[in-house]
Amino acid sequence: MRIISIFFVLIQLTVIPLAKATDELESPSDLFFEFKAGNFIPNVDDEFGGNGPFKTIFGDKGSILYAMQLDYKLFKGFGTLSIGGQAGFYWIKGNALLEDGTPSEDETALWLLPTGVKLTYRFDELNRRWNIPVVPFIKGGLTYTFWWITQGDGSIATFGDNQSGAKASGGTYGWEFSAGLALCLNYFDPASAKNLDLETGINASYIFVEWVYNSSDNFGGSNVLMVGGDYFLFGIGLEF
Repeated sequence: MRIISIFFVLIQLTVIPLAKATDELESPSDLFFEFKAGNFIPNVDDEFGGNGPFKTIFGDKGSILYAMQLDYKLFKGFGTLSIGGQAGFYWIKGNALLEDGTPSEDETALWLLPTGVKLTYRFDELNRRWNIPVVPFIKGGLTYTFWWITQGDGSIATFGDNQSGAKASGGTYGWEFSAGLALCLNYFDPASAKNLDLETGINASYIFVEWVYNSSDNFGGSNVLMVGGDYFLFGIGLEF
């Protein structure tokens, strides 16, 4: 309980007020914001049978993917249907390969900026009607991931000969599905939650876990850098 109370206090001290104080129990709510992160290994090597250049250069431990999502509520009835956008950031470094395929002393890095448009359905009836603080949700949408590969000096790498090879940058589109479970923190400290709503317009705070399946391969296209995969994200959500 003490930890939850501290969480609400920190939000009160750091966020910018989003709605005027009101005597109502809950202020109007049209938006939902998420910040989330989790370990991610893009499926670059799938076309090589799982043992390709990504594993050779970057290893098999992956790196942290960070993402933010902002939703606008389209429908509030038996659950909530929202549409929103998502943007993320991913970076991982390793050692570039020599012509014979062995690691060199030079560093290289893969950068990803995944973006997307999603529909999200949150089954919040358990929380709203029966005060059970769990909210299952599912999401689906289209994605586009900007990517580039850099050399040790930070410049964009090239494919093939350094003088005439194509720049190692581009984008890959595809689709994404995810499902997860959120825990509403209002349940654990209703008084602090009400004060937070009155002072900032934030109706509810959540922590959640989300499983993601991302198919970024230009819908099965050829000669494409595959940057999808399946992974878990852990995050916080704010409803306002």
